Amino acid sequence: MDQSRGLVLPERVRHSIASAVADRGVQARVISTQGRDSMRPPQGHVVAAAPKEEIDAIRGAASIVRQLEYYKTFYGPVVRLAFSVYPQEGEPFSAGTLLNVSQVSGDAALTGLGRQKSIYFHFYEAGEGDLTYAFSKEIPNGKDQRSEAKKVLKMARDAFQDTPEERRGFRNAVSLAERNFELPVSLPE
Repeated sequence: MDQSRGLVLPERVRHSIASAVADRGVQARVISTQGRDSMRPPQGHVVAAAPKEEIDAIRGAASIVRQLEYYKTFYGPVVRLAFSVYPQEGEPFSAGTLLNVSQVSGDAALTGLGRQKSIYFHFYEAGEGDLTYAFSKEIPNGKDQRSEAKKVLKMARDAFQDTPEERRGFRNAVSLAERNFELPVSLPE
């Protein structure tokens, strides 16, 4: 990670996320990073992208709240990381991203959330088919949040194993679970 450029994202990833912003609005992804020769476990980073005006509206002092959601469906488990950024003035910026434990990337990202003591949020402006780095924020990932991530990871792995192979389907599971998705994530009282 370069502080002046954020997370170095491959060109195809930048273009894919920028295209999704153009089609569907604010986007978020959890990306696991690890040095090529590192023996350390991967670390999860949240990448959020939106049009420049929306990113500019949350610059400066802001509170970030997040929640990890677990849904068990007929077609398998769905894990969602939802978050909201509350700037000192203006409307909250909210997004959610799905973690598929049947894929190495989703499992690794959730594993990272269960281990790391802080989480990095990287914000990008989307425009003209590409992303431009705007800024990053680091938030603590406390003991309770790490324990919750470990518990959710175990439940999701168990639910995936318990779902008969011929019935498994992440897209079908998401279409059932998304009825319960809500944003923004509320500020704690």
